[in-house]
Amino acid sequence: MKKITVFALLFLSAAAFSQTQETVKSSQTEQTDKPAEYPGGFGGFRKAVGQKIRIDRIKGAKGRIESKAAFSINLKGEVENLVVTGENESFNKEVERAIRSIKPKWNPSTQQGTPVEAKYTIPFAVTFE
Repeated sequence: MKKITVFALLFLSAAAFSQTQETVKSSQTEQTDKPAEYPGGFGGFRKAVGQKIRIDRIKGAKGRIESKAAFSINLKGEVENLVVTGENESFNKEVERAIRSIKPKWNPSTQQGTPVEAKYTIPFAVTFE
């Protein structure tokens, strides 16, 4: 039941929180022609992360806990500069571990046909009964 609750909340949190994207080429922020894309889309990425989160590793959690993962997709489509913040440190570590364990690379953002770095912030939430 806990796993179903986690998966449902991961997908429902997308409606409650917005995902932001910012692209950087060198040190300048620019609009991209094409955003970075995970194989299977953004929903596929959230699903892959949700399937890798192990609830039994989260300590001291009661009620609803939230974390935000900020990271960038480099020119090769790899996740870099991952920082996870939230009130529950063990949940933060588990979200970080799950994201780092995802193997498929992203297709990088492009600006005028040239790959550029893209930054994302994604919320994650789980409710314990």
